[in-house]
Amino acid sequence: MQKVITVTTHTNIISREEKFTEKEYPILDKYLSEGYKVVQTTPVILNSTTAYMYSITFLLEK
Repeated sequence: MQKVITVTTHTNIISREEKFTEKEYPILDKYLSEGYKVVQTTPVILNSTTAYMYSITFLLEK
C-alpha cells in the first residue's frame, strides 16, 4: 500500500536570532508510526518560492 504526502513549510528564519529550528509534520509522523517507510522524496520547485518556502513530496510504502 502506498501513500503520497506533500509537505510545504516556511523557512523564514534568516532574521531570527535562532538560526536552527525543528518542525514535525503530524500526518507524516502518523503514517511512519503505522509502519510506512519513506521510499522516495521529490522536491517541488514550481509551487514554492525557495526564498522562504519549500515543498517536498514523500512517497510512503507499507
